[in-house]
Amino acid sequence: MKKNYFILSLALLVAPFCSQAQVVNGNFENVKPNFLPSNWGMTFLQEIVFDAQTGEQLGDQIQYTWCFPSMVYASFEAKDGQYAMEVSNAYNWTQDIVIPGTATLFENPEEDGPGWNPGVPVDPNSSIILLGFDYKFLPAGNDVAEATLVVNDANGNEIGTASLDISGVHDTYTYVYAPIAVTHPGTPAFMYISFNMAKAGSIPTFGSRLIVDNVIVNFSALIVDNHSQDAKVYPTLADNELNIVPNGFSESVSYKIINSEGKIVKQNTVNQDSTYVYTMDVSDLSAGMYFLNIQDETKNSTKKFIKK
Repeated sequence: MKKNYFILSLALLVAPFCSQAQVVNGNFENVKPNFLPSNWGMTFLQEIVFDAQTGEQLGDQIQYTWCFPSMVYASFEAKDGQYAMEVSNAYNWTQDIVIPGTATLFENPEEDGPGWNPGVPVDPNSSIILLGFDYKFLPAGNDVAEATLVVNDANGNEIGTASLDISGVHDTYTYVYAPIAVTHPGTPAFMYISFNMAKAGSIPTFGSRLIVDNVIVNFSALIVDNHSQDAKVYPTLADNELNIVPNGFSESVSYKIINSEGKIVKQNTVNQDSTYVYTMDVSDLSAGMYFLNIQDETKNSTKKFIKK
């Protein structure tokens, strides 16, 4: 019986791809006049009070990375489009401690912070199979950041999670994803996504920066029409071989085949020019739907194909 519940729960989370559940403002192109990304905000709020007579700031002295009092803000260092989201740490001079920044997704685009956050509603038939995003990480020390996705049912019970550790210097965009792990049978009703600059047990450093773009919970947002001018993949209904013409991709190109659970089942890196036709052997794959991720140092594209 437990096995049947697990399969049912997985089927509800990994619903057909025609039912998309993309992240609200996951590309961070909606930015408010105060330069905060809509639907994203920090969970730490510092009230700044000034003495009416002297103008002196009262309370703890907090230093932020940039000139406005927030650890979450829009960034022009976008992977795609105009904006990304930057998360940084703050420094409390009064207590001599570093305050780790945390960016959290919430429903109301008019608010600057999540406050009491019940999560962002999702359609019960939505496809939520992973947490993926592009990022740059510029730690000033040995920081370890963490990205998390939690899916709850209508009663607030957790039914699935995904998490990713972020460490080391990544001064150019890197794409990562983690498949969701089903923890309890249920129907998705709300999801929470957060980026924390200090994973539990790690020590945050003032000056560390995390820049995030293109946050997704399934691959539908990445799929590009196979008739577009970027890489070509054929046949889309494959038997033994999959042919790729990497238009616009050059030098070292990474190919990853990902199944519907978000797991890499085959991968290879090839040095080639953009007119080369690369053939991947898919004869050993089980029948079903797959995604081919193509990436070089500057570009990233994902195509869908079916294995007969």
